[in-house]
Amino acid sequence: MDLDEAVGELYGLHPDEFLPARRGLAAKAKADKETGLAKAIESIRKPTAAAWAINQLVRARPDDMERLVELAAGLHEAQEKMDGAAMKTLGRERTSLIDQLVHATAEVAKEGGGSLSMPVANQVRETFVAALATTAAAEAVGSGQLTRALSYAGFGDVDLSEATAAPAPARRPALRVIKGEGQGSGRGKGRAAEPEPEEPAEPDPALLKRLAEAEKRSRETMSAAAKAGDALSEATDALETLDARIAELDAELKAARGERDGLVKAQREAAAANKVADRTLRAALAEVDQIRAKLPDTDDD
Repeated sequence: MDLDEAVGELYGLHPDEFLPARRGLAAKAKADKETGLAKAIESIRKPTAAAWAINQLVRARPDDMERLVELAAGLHEAQEKMDGAAMKTLGRERTSLIDQLVHATAEVAKEGGGSLSMPVANQVRETFVAALATTAAAEAVGSGQLTRALSYAGFGDVDLSEATAAPAPARRPALRVIKGEGQGSGRGKGRAAEPEPEEPAEPDPALLKRLAEAEKRSRETMSAAAKAGDALSEATDALETLDARIAELDAELKAARGERDGLVKAQREAAAANKVADRTLRAALAEVDQIRAKLPDTDDD
């Protein structure tokens, strides 16, 4: 086994199985006297919950990821050409595709024995947004070896530091944006044979600025929603723990009340029995006195 095979095996496992499996692979490498490989295996990072779910989607539904990669390339080309009409159309496709991918990721995660909490689902969504922002991010997501969620601020590159497991995967060719219309003809001949296409209308700079600002606010809102989701999850866990404790105390209180009711009943029964015994004793003593009174007095000689 080499490092790439180890990464492939580990990143296909459920998160609960990752660490034991990594220790096992490292131990096997050490037993085979491959100390360098063992150290490399030990350094393989465990993916976060969001990254694990996305990696499973890549493995289970590669066609979905192909759609992501193709749309990322189309968006990149439209941005380079400043094609406002294409950007508008692809923007709608992006929103729809991201929703579909988040839903598909949740399904695949459930099939793999996991689930997507609200914070994790937000991280998955942010990752797909980032994947559509740059081709490098799309390739990282499509590698199936993502270690953490990605995010995009609305401008610049996506931070991909330590975003994928080592070694860097090379399963997918680099994305290329094809420019120009001629594909098989000569340079001058191809251009002369076909009429020049109409120049696309220049997008309104003010609208582009508003779009960038709106996208930035959207990313910030997603980040805030993820934090709020974390807080909600913590509060929910604390509430569930407290509710469980209250239920335990309620059960103890119910048992104590039942025990008290039993003691009260026993006390009443004992009090009633005591009264009966007292009356019986008084009657017996009275009878003794009556009998003694009827007996003749006897003088001792």
